[in-house]
Amino acid sequence: MDSGSSTLQRRFVGLNSLTGLTFGFTAPVTAVLAGQLGASPFAAGLVVASLTAVVFLCDIFGTRLLPFLEPRRAISAGLLLWGVGSFVSAVAPDVQMLTAARIGQGFGLAMQAAAAPQLAIRLAGNGRVGAAVGRFQAAMTAGSAIAPLTGGLVTAIGIGTTGNRLAFAICGILAVIAAAFAWFVLPTVRPLLRPRLSRPRLPGLSVSPRSITALLVSSVGQGARGAVSLTLVPLIAAGSMGLAGPRVGVFLTTAYLTEVAITAIGGGWSDRHGRRPVVLLGTGAGIFAMILLGVAVRTGSMVAFFAATLPIGIAGGCMLGLLPAVLVDLAGGPEAGLSANRIARDFGSTSCTVIIGAITGLAGTTGGLITGVLMFVVVAIGIRVIGETRALQS
Repeated sequence: MDSGSSTLQRRFVGLNSLTGLTFGFTAPVTAVLAGQLGASPFAAGLVVASLTAVVFLCDIFGTRLLPFLEPRRAISAGLLLWGVGSFVSAVAPDVQMLTAARIGQGFGLAMQAAAAPQLAIRLAGNGRVGAAVGRFQAAMTAGSAIAPLTGGLVTAIGIGTTGNRLAFAICGILAVIAAAFAWFVLPTVRPLLRPRLSRPRLPGLSVSPRSITALLVSSVGQGARGAVSLTLVPLIAAGSMGLAGPRVGVFLTTAYLTEVAITAIGGGWSDRHGRRPVVLLGTGAGIFAMILLGVAVRTGSMVAFFAATLPIGIAGGCMLGLLPAVLVDLAGGPEAGLSANRIARDFGSTSCTVIIGAITGLAGTTGGLITGVLMFVVVAIGIRVIGETRALQS
């Protein structure tokens, strides 16, 4: 399927928004609940990262499997697994059970994350990779944008862990609804190749300094976005700023709404004018956000804290919307490029989250913020070394 009807594409966008809401509903909750169950900042980072660690392993050994599963079945099954993990998290008595639930959710996320972008590009047609990736990320982020606010409001119900557990339960219900939506709305699409389990194989991505640098940039950039939004900001809010779940939800919702605009506009703009300027804009915004958060921590300024939402959203939108397109450009096709991006993204999301959690636990929030700055600097240097890739896509 190279294109689809406008009705099908609207339904697919709606599904992706619902999926974003589902995946993001407990974003400001996971690290906090882990802390309530007795986890240190480092251990809380490990709980958050356990999900992406599983997705990373699935991508490594599922290069010829996950991207070539039939999309409707893969998306539906993945959402169901996410729902089961959410229900288990809602009743988890300790950090170990919470981690086990996150691992189960990782398998579900791996299936959805492999199938949905492939379908998005096939619906969009040739020559519109940037726009397709941008629209897909915008739809996912649109759902994610309201998720922290709604999830954060739920956490205010009751005392102790009650609100956080209720948020996970509602997340499970949303996942079941999204799975049913995918099953009954999406068409059955024949895979381009027969899926099979194999060693990592990325046809089209040569083992060259440019490709390796692009993988590193994609890994660090997307990993920094997740580590800052889902680990560093909640830890700063709860520890240094003394803010409860609803206000953290407002912060993340505002940042994610900014991401929606950037991913929607930036992808199409980069198809015409180039990827590199947009990525550099994101790295500058990310560094500025770390400076604002540092001012907030030192002075206790709520103005500085919430002002960081805009540059964090700009940085996140540029990282999520443009770095996958860079890899697709270099690979010469969506299957290899998106497979490479998933491996890079999930490795980065795991490693960057663990690194920021560990440094924050050892050196405090200042150490975590400096680490964030260094991650964005690495992306800026890397994208300049890679050069412009848009011309490689026809």
